[in-house]
Amino acid sequence: MNRSDLDWHYIRRHTLRPSICLLVAALTLGFAVWTHGKHEQLFLELNANHEAVHEDYAALVKQRKIVDRYHRRYQRFGELGFIGRESRLDWVETLRITSESLGIPRLSYSIEPQTGVVAPVSSILGGENIQIRVSRMQLEMGLVHEIDLLRFFDALQQQAPGLIKVDQCDLAFLGDANVSIGEHNLSANCAVQIFSVITSDVDGDSA
Repeated sequence: MNRSDLDWHYIRRHTLRPSICLLVAALTLGFAVWTHGKHEQLFLELNANHEAVHEDYAALVKQRKIVDRYHRRYQRFGELGFIGRESRLDWVETLRITSESLGIPRLSYSIEPQTGVVAPVSSILGGENIQIRVSRMQLEMGLVHEIDLLRFFDALQQQAPGLIKVDQCDLAFLGDANVSIGEHNLSANCAVQIFSVITSDVDGDSA
């Protein structure tokens, strides 16, 4: 049997449809593989973008929490008088009220002019927009008991504007311990520093 004996018409008639189906199937498979590859690449890109956006969002939420926390602290320090211009009238009034409420027999004071302070640690966030200032005050008090001194500074810390630091206190007895009730038998001489912070949005002139 040779090739001339083959019925090519019969063969074509019975193999044409399967061949076409096979070709269509091959083309469809190739297109599906190509489409899958394209969509897989797109998915990887979108997934990477999603993770980057998620990381940026998480970092933004963290920064927002930090800003909120420090903003609350800033507001609290502002309410305490630590941030803002120094008010010496408020200080004088606070000294008077505190001494009267605690029954301090005698109180005198002197305050030096406010000066700048070189911060021990500089901040790249603050720079020249933040200035630390201090006023040095000398207090002389007559006391009935030693505990009156602690009570006085405790009340001063809570009520007076700004942040205070007691550098030194010298106590001295005033002679005979047999004194009348309400009379002072102790003398206290204390050096105090009053700190305040001036930011760029605050007028730095003291009152």
